[in-house]
Amino acid sequence: MDAREVVFNALLLVSCAVMTLGVIGILRMPDVYTKLHGASKSTFLGVVLLCISATIIATPTMNKRLVLIALITVLTTPLASHAIGRSAFLMHERMETPGAVDESHVLVTDDHDTEEPSWRL
Repeated sequence: MDAREVVFNALLLVSCAVMTLGVIGILRMPDVYTKLHGASKSTFLGVVLLCISATIIATPTMNKRLVLIALITVLTTPLASHAIGRSAFLMHERMETPGAVDESHVLVTDDHDTEEPSWRL
């Protein structure tokens, strides 16, 4: 095996490990907001690492496609995560994470009674 194949295999294993950790995070996290964080980070990093590893052994035509795949992932992952998080917020999905801070005072109930700030609409 030459050095290119070793680097390819190493990056391939790292990307698979990152995506596997993302799946474990999705299964273990308590609410949709933290699950979303684990899913979006692992998808982004795993797919981009997979594209980088593939560019090592790819042809120039394949490299163009891999760059396009990585670029689309970079652009769509944050947008999809925001849309899912926003829809969960609008559906009043509760935050179950211990110590979660909800600045909108809608999703987490406070134990003490405080007034709303005067600047909040």
